[in-house]
Amino acid sequence: MPENPMGESPKSMPPKTGTRLPTLITEILQQIPVDREAIEEMIKLIWATFSETQRNNLLDKGAGFFRHCLQVACASPFLRQHLQYHPQHLLRLAKGEVTPPPDLKDHSPEAFNTALRRYRNARMVEIIWRDRMAGEHMSETVAAVSALAETCLQQACIYGQALLQQAYGYPENDAGEAVAFAVIGMGKLGGKELNLSSDIDLIFCFSENGSSNGPRSLENSEYFSRLGRWLIQALDQPGAEGFCFRIDMRLRPFGDAGPLCISAAAMEHYYQVHGRGWERYAFIKARPVAGNLDFGAKVLEMLRPFVYRRYLDFTALQGLREVKALMDAEQGESSQDIKKGQGGIREIEFICQSLQIIHGGRTPQLRNTNTLSTLDILYELDLLPKSDFLLLGRAYGFFRNTEHCLQMVQDQQTQQLPRNENEWQRLACAMHYEDVDSFRMDLDCLRQQVHHIFLQTLAPQTAHSSNTPEQGRQLWLHAQNHTLDMLPEKIFQKLHFPNPTESWSRLWRFAHSRDVSLRLSTEGRQRLDNLLPQILEICAQEADSEALLQHFLNLLEAILSKANYLALLAENPRYLQHCSTLLHSPWLAQQLARFPVLLDDVLSNNHQPGQWPEILHAQLQYAEDQEERMDALRRFKNAELVRLAASFWTQQLSIESLLRQLSELAQLTLQTALDWARLEMERRHGRICTQDGQTASFAVIALGKLGGQEMGFASDLDLIYLYDAPPEAESDGPAPLPASTWYARLGQRLIHLLSTLTRAGILYEIDMRLRPSGQSGPLVSSMETFSRYQHQSAWTWEHQALTRARWVAGDSQLGARFEQLRHAILGSERDAETLKSAVRSMRKRIFDNKNIAPQAFHLKLSPGGLTDIEFLVQFAMLGACPEQPDLCQNTGTAAAIRALVQSGVWNAQQGSDLLHAWKLYRQVENERWLNLQENNVHADDTPHWEALQDASEKVRVIWQEWIGSYTD
Repeated sequence: MPENPMGESPKSMPPKTGTRLPTLITEILQQIPVDREAIEEMIKLIWATFSETQRNNLLDKGAGFFRHCLQVACASPFLRQHLQYHPQHLLRLAKGEVTPPPDLKDHSPEAFNTALRRYRNARMVEIIWRDRMAGEHMSETVAAVSALAETCLQQACIYGQALLQQAYGYPENDAGEAVAFAVIGMGKLGGKELNLSSDIDLIFCFSENGSSNGPRSLENSEYFSRLGRWLIQALDQPGAEGFCFRIDMRLRPFGDAGPLCISAAAMEHYYQVHGRGWERYAFIKARPVAGNLDFGAKVLEMLRPFVYRRYLDFTALQGLREVKALMDAEQGESSQDIKKGQGGIREIEFICQSLQIIHGGRTPQLRNTNTLSTLDILYELDLLPKSDFLLLGRAYGFFRNTEHCLQMVQDQQTQQLPRNENEWQRLACAMHYEDVDSFRMDLDCLRQQVHHIFLQTLAPQTAHSSNTPEQGRQLWLHAQNHTLDMLPEKIFQKLHFPNPTESWSRLWRFAHSRDVSLRLSTEGRQRLDNLLPQILEICAQEADSEALLQHFLNLLEAILSKANYLALLAENPRYLQHCSTLLHSPWLAQQLARFPVLLDDVLSNNHQPGQWPEILHAQLQYAEDQEERMDALRRFKNAELVRLAASFWTQQLSIESLLRQLSELAQLTLQTALDWARLEMERRHGRICTQDGQTASFAVIALGKLGGQEMGFASDLDLIYLYDAPPEAESDGPAPLPASTWYARLGQRLIHLLSTLTRAGILYEIDMRLRPSGQSGPLVSSMETFSRYQHQSAWTWEHQALTRARWVAGDSQLGARFEQLRHAILGSERDAETLKSAVRSMRKRIFDNKNIAPQAFHLKLSPGGLTDIEFLVQFAMLGACPEQPDLCQNTGTAAAIRALVQSGVWNAQQGSDLLHAWKLYRQVENERWLNLQENNVHADDTPHWEALQDASEKVRVIWQEWIGSYTD
């Protein structure tokens, strides 16, 4: 008989063992550290469990199974002990079998608890076995443990609900409807990343108050609290078979002092009123794990605005620093903790969560509960450099595997690294290292690198960090004193402020304003102390330093009570510099101070015109009446106007893109207002129908800047209303109206919705003077009347207006009929000289009615200005369309210039000169509007004076060549 590798007497060995297994065991013992007791017990278990035939069959497949048995025996006394009590499980492990969830519905409560614990232990052994033998990826192991916890929770939840229903009936709300219950998993359970011996953080909630419908009724709060207590007892209470999962309920509202189970409404109120910064981080990993999962998902969606703010939330950094500081204070021997120590698991989670909190409100992909998945997303979104992404992913897997090896020893929740050499040897072996020194070197290196990244991301900032501008800091410290001394004026003078006395006075008044002195929170004060010196330094570098400082102070006054906005600027120098650029515009400075809620959107350049309909719909759904809808529509338009202005001011939008998007914004608001007006008319007076019962059509035609899709910031809306209905038609409502009256009132209502001044301002000024017969004509024209007027009575200038006319709202089929009429009118033959005379006459009439300042160039009205370019285009279109009807497709000035060159009406040089001048004028016009300047341009108030003079000269030459003298 071969020698027993453990040195035992041959009497203790079975009589028939063969020679291969003892020899193999001897070889294995030379390769792994010897835990004599563990290996002896495992060898006995192998001999007792497997027959000689089974052992030989396993050996035929290789030595891996037996080597793994001995390695796991050394690594996990918990697993070894379980197999000693349940040796048949070793057979299932050898076959790769998985224990299925038990059917527990007919068990007594005591039997339920015992069976659930047996199932949990069996699955945990299988998970540890696969983790060690199959080399399972860490993410698969933690997902398996998390799934096991969810299965146990759901089993206990179903069983507990059945017990309560039998005794107290079903929980209902006051209307007799069923009330839902959900278990929210937090922390590692929520992230599907439980350790081998994690506790599970839970929150219990139910949908509504009420009571159960049984003969022994309970209030829903008590009913679900009892269910919660049952769940805790069923999983957490130790028994003969151990426990399932330790449960921690301290993350619930008000912690241990709060109710065990809380209604959804109470949860929402708590987080709105009492929610703290660390609770936002906790809910990043929240996920429904048991009970009614759909209800749990609705609860988390309800709380999403608490967790993820719609702006870039840099206040979260300070909150995370506070959480980390508390953790550091609680942690004694931090270097020995793989989770909480420097460079440990928690710091990797903090890095991810800080970026999730900051950007998650804007980037839904980041609302992820799993750490590894979040790292992938952060890298894909360029929020994490590749080197950091690779390092953090590797370190996280390494640390979590280390954590598993620590916890599989005795099925205990520990993250403490070993304290003696034997424990280090056991851990290194479990991590598949040949020696302890190599393992510790890799571990320490990864922790140092993680901590370096953590410090870069979240290192605490003092109010006066080393990079705080010293002179700016001195000024702000002086300003907070109660005396107006002279030293600060000298500092302002040294910083080259043109009027040091006035600048110092402004800063001092701001520092002693009521909001700063009495209402600013401690947190807000710290952020302001960090921010003001930076602002002063930025202002000192600008030519308009005094105006910029005043704009900054006005903005700060508006956001003092909003710590998030102060943090947005204080924590992000790039945003602060961008804000400075925007505040050079007096109009933008006014708007941001008036609507500081736009600050984050503007600074982050969250400019997505393609989403306007969706955004508008979301904002309107909360309006309860017409007045609120009008205000909401105005707020939407104003917000998008500011965003467009900011993009244009910072040269992120070309002039043509700006004009087109301003036109699209106007068209969307116009269609929205028309829909409201029509619904109101139909509610009061019914519909106007055609003879076949279809709703009669109404269309809004835009002319001028909107028609040409070239609206500026200050443009009004030139509109014409058309309808098509039988002459004798009346509305079919309780107060019927003739079609002409019905549509006239519809048009009036639309004007009211667009131009009425509300708390949020107006939408647009409306100009209806281009309708047939002008102000003396009816507000609304039938399509037949309009066609007859255009063919028989319209003036040349009215046909000029049609070159920039298009359908913008209402019935598109009627809009198509208008377009056919427009093509016919523009394609009519005209006498060239008569056309020239009419254009010159109209230009003189406009010029004579306007007052142009001496020595000024009026962008629109001066010779060679915008009006001349528009008239030249209209003249050329009316003259060329009869021969080249495709020209009618163009309604915008720039598009028409390009088409006229392409068609050969103008040569390339003429087209280039006109297009360049038009772009320059529109650029300067809109820049001056953002500077609160008029269209009368003087040589000393624009850097574009020479360019304007050169462009206007070229336009005048083309005018005289095509239309003639200005004095005729």
